[in-house]
Amino acid sequence: MYLLVAGRGLLLPAVLGLVLWYMVDALADVIERPRVGQVKLPRPVALLAAICTMGGLLWIVGRTITRNVSAVAAAAPTYEIRLQRLIDQGAHLLGIETAPTINELFDRISLADTLGSLAAAAASVVSVTGIVLIYAGFLFVEQVSFRRKLTIIFGEGDRLRSVLDQIDRDIRAYIRIKTTLAVATSVLAYIVMAWVGVDFAAFWAVMVFFFYYIPTVGSILAIVAPALLTLVQFDHLSPFLTVLFVIGTIQIVVANVVEPAIMGRSLNLSPLVVIFSLVVWGTIWGVVGMFLCVPIMVVLLIVLAHFKATHPLAVLLSADGKVPEPSD
Repeated sequence: MYLLVAGRGLLLPAVLGLVLWYMVDALADVIERPRVGQVKLPRPVALLAAICTMGGLLWIVGRTITRNVSAVAAAAPTYEIRLQRLIDQGAHLLGIETAPTINELFDRISLADTLGSLAAAAASVVSVTGIVLIYAGFLFVEQVSFRRKLTIIFGEGDRLRSVLDQIDRDIRAYIRIKTTLAVATSVLAYIVMAWVGVDFAAFWAVMVFFFYYIPTVGSILAIVAPALLTLVQFDHLSPFLTVLFVIGTIQIVVANVVEPAIMGRSLNLSPLVVIFSLVVWGTIWGVVGMFLCVPIMVVLLIVLAHFKATHPLAVLLSADGKVPEPSD
C-alpha cells in the first residue's frame, strides 16, 4: 500500500499506458474478427485501424472539453449573478438578514487552493501524455513474446492460461458493456439537455459518459452536475426539475436495472467490495483509481480463486460466494 502511494508518480503513467494498450488491442480484435461474407483483416491492418479510431475519439473528446471549458469561463460572470440571486433567495427563506456574497463563500472554501489543485492536476495529465504513449507503444512490441516468457517461467500447465483467459474475458466483457451503456446514457442525456436548452450540452454529455465508469458516485455526479448548471442558468425551476428527474431516471434505470440484467453475475463482485475499492483506489490514485477500481478487483478475485491458500479471500470478495475451486 505504501509503495502504491509513494510511487504514484512512477506507477500511474505505466498503468495508463497499460490501459491504453489493452483498449486498443481489444478494439483491434473486434476489427480483425471476420464478419459474414468478409475476409479476415491482417493483424497489422486491424491494429492500425484501432489506433486511428482510438486516437480520433480521444482528439474529439479533448477538443470538446477544451472548447467548452473556455466557454464556461467566458460565461462565468453571468452565472455568478444568477448564483448570487439564488443565495439571496435561500438566505431570505432561512431568515438570514445578510446573505454571504460569492466572494465570501469562495474565500471560505479557499478558491485559490482549489484552482491551484485543478491546474496542477491538468498540468500533470499533459506532462505524462508522452510517457503514457511510449509505454503503450513498447507494450505492443512486448506482447509478441510475453506469453512465451510466462510459459518459460511457469511451465506448460493449463492454470496460467486459464487465469489469463478468464481475466481477459471478464475485463473485456466489463469494458464492452460499460462503454455501450455509457454511450447510451450520454446520448440520452444530451437529447434531454439540448431539448431543455442547457448551455454546453455536448460538454456535459461527455462528462456523463466518463462519470458512468465510476461506480455509484459517477451516477450521482452525472445527475447533480448538469442539474446544478440548469438551476444557475434559468430563472425558473422547470428546466432544473426536468433535467434532474429525467436524467436521474435514466441513470437509475440503466445503472440499477439494465446493467445488472446484461452483465449478470459475470464479475461476481460484492457491492460492498466495489464501494470499498472505489474509496481505497480513489484515495491512492485519485480519479484514475476510481475508473480502474472494478477491473483491479476483478483481476484480484480471479487470481485469488485459483490458489488454495487465497481461495477464502476470493469467496469474501465475491457477491454470492460461488467462485471456481482451485485445481490443487
